[in-house]
Amino acid sequence: MRVRVRAILAAACLAAPLPVTAQQARPSVLAIDTAAALEQIADLDGNAASGLSLDAVVSIGRPGLEVIVWPIVQRLNSGQWVRDVWMATVRYERPGPIGMRIDGGLIPSPVGLANLTVRRPHLNPTISQPSSLFTALPPVELRAPRPNLLGAVYPFGTQLTVSGSRWDARAAVMDTSPLRRRRILSRSNTSPRFTNVVVGGGVTPIVGLRIGASVTHGGWLRASESPAVTADQDATIITIESEFAFAYTKLAGEWVRDALETSRGRRIASGWFVLGQQTLTPRWFVAGRVERIASPLVLPTAAIERRFTSVEEVLGFRLTPELTLRAGHRVRRGFGLSSYDHRAAVSVVWWRRWM
Repeated sequence: MRVRVRAILAAACLAAPLPVTAQQARPSVLAIDTAAALEQIADLDGNAASGLSLDAVVSIGRPGLEVIVWPIVQRLNSGQWVRDVWMATVRYERPGPIGMRIDGGLIPSPVGLANLTVRRPHLNPTISQPSSLFTALPPVELRAPRPNLLGAVYPFGTQLTVSGSRWDARAAVMDTSPLRRRRILSRSNTSPRFTNVVVGGGVTPIVGLRIGASVTHGGWLRASESPAVTADQDATIITIESEFAFAYTKLAGEWVRDALETSRGRRIASGWFVLGQQTLTPRWFVAGRVERIASPLVLPTAAIERRFTSVEEVLGFRLTPELTLRAGHRVRRGFGLSSYDHRAAVSVVWWRRWM
């Protein structure tokens, strides 16, 4: 009898559920994911160029407080090698009905949509990146550095973000203008330090749709950077962005307006892009992006408006969950040019989360 009772108790213990704490997955103190992209581009004249991008996002800490570092290595189509750090921030997060997040250090750019969504190759459904980040505007000040419509910048600063179930808001103070690109590990092509203040927010009226906007104001040009400028000049940047995902379709768009103070008055540059992706099957997808930028070209006697246009179409195939092949075509007309140039491109993108 005692043997039977012991057997029944043993079976009951084995069948009983384990404590909840033992079933829950514990988050890792260290998280690493890496991405790599190799691309080959050729035009109708037979000119070819290749590019390579390697990056890793490393997070150390527990939920609520963590350190995030994002180093990158790139070989540009021109053959130039770039080694840099795009982010090195300490982040505090507090969940709840009204969530809060504070970033401090080399923070992710609080301005615009393109810097946040397509800088990593596995998040970008096309092959090229938005022209607003890497194409310099025509000179808006004589013998001065050329700004971007919205540069690829990760500034030093601090940012506060709060959010609810259908809204989000942010405020940030950073040490450079969003119009000026900066390389942290390079002594050249480094923009001067300016205090820029950013406020922005967004609403999510339905699941899958977000509409946001931001306003940034601060310095963009030092007096010493142009012989015609006798005082530091400010700029105001307004952005409106939207993302919409439904069924197997993703759409994203952004509009930017720059009001730049110069020695000859205010100059206005503006531009927009629309990006779309359609999943055809679990492995096949198509994507495309249309971009337009308008900016003045300032000459000693006049200012002439110049326009930039780009259209890209891409067909992608997911060979494995970690490896994606892409082939595409891009037509582009640069500032001040009367004709379009056509380029074909292929790329291989690899991404993996290690822990």
